[in-house]
Amino acid sequence: MIARRTIRNGAIGAVVGSVLGFIPLVLLVAPVVGGGVAGYLERDGAKRGAVSGGVAGLLMAALTTVITGTITFARFGDLPFASPDVPLEGLALAAALSLLASVGQIVVAGIGGGLGGILETDRQRADDRESLSGEDRPRSWLRILGSLLAGLVTFGVVAVVLTTVLDPLIWPSLLVSLPFGIIAGIGVAVLTNHYLARAAEGRVDWRPVAIGAVAVILVFGLVVGGLSVIGQQRQAATTESTYQYEVTIAADETLENTTFYVPVPTENGSSRLGERFVEDVRYDRYSPAVRGDDPDPAPVDFSYELVETERGQMLAITADRIEVTKVYYREVENETMGWSERIPAEEYDPDNPDMGVQSDGSFTFTVTLVADEPIDTADPFDAEPLLAPGADRTEVDCFTGDSATHRCFEYEGQMYADYETSEEATVYVSAQLDGRNEWFSGGWTGNEYREWSRVELRGPQSGWVLTDGELEVGSGNYRD
Repeated sequence: MIARRTIRNGAIGAVVGSVLGFIPLVLLVAPVVGGGVAGYLERDGAKRGAVSGGVAGLLMAALTTVITGTITFARFGDLPFASPDVPLEGLALAAALSLLASVGQIVVAGIGGGLGGILETDRQRADDRESLSGEDRPRSWLRILGSLLAGLVTFGVVAVVLTTVLDPLIWPSLLVSLPFGIIAGIGVAVLTNHYLARAAEGRVDWRPVAIGAVAVILVFGLVVGGLSVIGQQRQAATTESTYQYEVTIAADETLENTTFYVPVPTENGSSRLGERFVEDVRYDRYSPAVRGDDPDPAPVDFSYELVETERGQMLAITADRIEVTKVYYREVENETMGWSERIPAEEYDPDNPDMGVQSDGSFTFTVTLVADEPIDTADPFDAEPLLAPGADRTEVDCFTGDSATHRCFEYEGQMYADYETSEEATVYVSAQLDGRNEWFSGGWTGNEYREWSRVELRGPQSGWVLTDGELEVGSGNYRD
């Protein structure tokens, strides 16, 4: 039978823990603090303190359930299980997770209660000794400082180790490792103070204490080792290396008899990405977000071919006609929202800031290829595909990122453009290559190298043109 005093102390601890639960970050350790308060107030040793802490945890779990249900009802106007659209599997999973969280809250609060009971017992014993001797013992402060130092070291070690091994499994792992680290640190600080106080009285047999400490360290090591193995398996299972090749052609006027030769990723004289492009590439066409515009213009009959030129292997993209439509619009607003509304060309006023013009002549062609082995993103010059393998590159400062592997280069590339259009037409052409290694570790992360070759042209063209080439290697995170 639980005494009325225990229930009262548990209620006080529950109030303290619940209040702390509304404070960011502190809420992670609210159960252990609330349980510790209850156990300390119990003033009857570790066992009774643990019971009082468990009561505090039970009350906190019940209060959390009530608050969650109230918020859900107020937000949605009904309880989840009252709707036939809610799947029973989802409700069962939510109930299981809620039950697990409640049990964890009770257990942690019970641990806090036991530690609070130990702390109060040690304090009472120290007060009794001082009242008998009639003097304050300065050595007690050394004991307290030593206990706090041991707790801080334990907190740091546990938090750092768990953060590292849980990274591939949980994101953000710090939200899990911090509470465990804090609980471990508090426990070690309290127990260190307890045993040092008893040692001063000559009442400690250090052999079982040492055996217990070694056992705890071994269990922790086994758990960490197991989690590390699982994390490495998770990283290996989620690791993927891919290449992506993207070509963009954007024109603001109609083009006739169009031919482009754009750089294609090449390695050892061949182009797997180019072959994939020719086989099954599809394009995405930009459609202006304007009310009244046709979102599905007539498709363009593009043709693709790998060709050998005096500048090396290129990707040829041809089309008899690329019909480009200009969409004139004005901005319309009401009290709550705004949108773009199409207007006739003759109503367009370039001096009116509420009017504008867009075209639907932007096409993006993309293909991807999964690599069999990790991509050498830090040094792709010998074994990885490049848009311009033999280019005369100049190393320059990178705008972002600062690491030993991160380097940036510039060079002059070449493209071929042949088409008929108006003298005022602007055509932008670019080729981009990305090689990425990605895996899950505290969220998705990885590394990559990227290369661009792009040019903006005015009026009709017929011949080779120089492009701006850029290459960025070694960007991102590396595991080794």
